[in-house]
Amino acid sequence: MDEVKFKVKNMECKSCANAIEKKLKSMAGVKAVDINLQKKMISIQHDNPNLCQDNFTCAVEDMGYKVQVI
Repeated sequence: MDEVKFKVKNMECKSCANAIEKKLKSMAGVKAVDINLQKKMISIQHDNPNLCQDNFTCAVEDMGYKVQVI
C-alpha cells in the first residue's frame, strides 16, 4: 500500500476537511484518508498503482484549495 502526504494551506474548518475527505475517498483504490485539521495535513493510503501524488493534489486544488507538497 502506498501513502501520500501533503498540506492544504486554506483548509480552515471541519466542513472543508469533510468535503476534501469525501472527494479523496471517492477515488479508486483509496483505502484511508487521515486529515489533521490543526496541522492542515492530509495523509492518504491507497493501493492503486495508477495514482500518484499529483492525482490527489489536483483533485483538492480543483475544489479551490491551495496544496503544499511536503
